[in-house]
Amino acid sequence: MTIRSGRRKLALPALAVATALSWASHALAGGAASDSDSFEDKHLFGFTEGSDVGEPGSNEAEFTTSGAFGKQGGGIYQGVAQEAAYETAVTDRFGYEVIGSGVWQTIQGVPGLADRRDANFQGVAFEPKYVFLRRGIDAPVGLSLSLQPEWDRVDDITGGPARNFSMETKLYLDQEFIRRKLLGAINLIYLPEFENDVGAGPSHYALFGATGGLSYLFTPDLYLGGEVEFYRAYESLGFANSSGSAVYVGPTLHLQMGPGAFVSLAWSEAAASPRHLSPAGLAAWNQSDLARQRAHMVFGVEF
Repeated sequence: MTIRSGRRKLALPALAVATALSWASHALAGGAASDSDSFEDKHLFGFTEGSDVGEPGSNEAEFTTSGAFGKQGGGIYQGVAQEAAYETAVTDRFGYEVIGSGVWQTIQGVPGLADRRDANFQGVAFEPKYVFLRRGIDAPVGLSLSLQPEWDRVDDITGGPARNFSMETKLYLDQEFIRRKLLGAINLIYLPEFENDVGAGPSHYALFGATGGLSYLFTPDLYLGGEVEFYRAYESLGFANSSGSAVYVGPTLHLQMGPGAFVSLAWSEAAASPRHLSPAGLAAWNQSDLARQRAHMVFGVEF
């Protein structure tokens, strides 16, 4: 979860291209397997995640701070979510996270949103993740799938009281193009959300999209890279009633702070966004969490 995939994600051609490149590089390398199962790349790519789940029996506390800033219609919008998670790897193919979150918002003069300034406990989530292909062991690429049921008592966009349920489904694909030095990952996401905002009644949304990132090892402890994200939101659970789309680009950083701790940073800005909406459509678009800028920080420590 970031802030958040929210009404929420598509890029099968990119997946096909990345897979073809990875198999080609594996063939040129002679097909030799690496020991990349002992190397976890989950947080190297910012908003995008790698396919790994960690070493069997490992335990980790993760603290994720995510921000969304600005809306297309103007005004002031600042939304910050704080998550605390316990993560463990049961085997080298299966792990899970238990997550609690809070949210803080400042909203002033944004079309379609009520002015607000407050902080609340938001909700809880559970995320199991299964590795179908271990990178460098089963295939030259890693392939994983996660499901994340989440219950929220506060809407992460409006800040108002709600009883929301979502089920983020995410497919992870990654590859080491230069062993331990240059890595790439793609995430494909589908996130349906069922909302029951107090005073607004029930509704449902979905977001489809894709993120992709590259990360390069500049020093023994520092990875730097870049990321591209695409999102298209719908006021339905399928591909009907699109409420807009956005493309984000930005840099990423991952710093290993000793053998048991790390910090991962990412910033992205909208490079393309809705351009032909009426004032009414623009006001509706502002109820989506596809903001102008997004920020992401993860601090993790093993225990």
